[in-house]
Amino acid sequence: MIASLSDTALRFLKSVFSLFVVVVVWNTIALPGATQPTTQPQTTTRKLIFSVPPEYPELARKMNIQGVARVLLTVTTDGRVVGIKELGGHPVLIAALVQAVKKWKYEPADRESEIEVRFEFTPGH
Repeated sequence: MIASLSDTALRFLKSVFSLFVVVVVWNTIALPGATQPTTQPQTTTRKLIFSVPPEYPELARKMNIQGVARVLLTVTTDGRVVGIKELGGHPVLIAALVQAVKKWKYEPADRESEIEVRFEFTPGH
């Protein structure tokens, strides 16, 4: 009886494993774009005409937090920053970068654009 249970369990595990392999292979080969968004935001470069550098936060200094913070800005046709999406980095550093980029101004353009900003925070800043 125990031998038959272990044979049954082994057959079941082999079936589950085979199904898992099929699903992984199918998702990797047959559906390569399924996990990708269908539309990517158009990021552009526009000349920055006014900027305030981010301040290295006192909390980050005390806790020795450093690294890169990244945000995606939405800039209007007249160059104002109207939207900020946090992309990555330590929350304390992102908050400092967000506070700074809200004051930035870009050159005018014929359409709204998105601009990625990366800033490296080090204790020297």
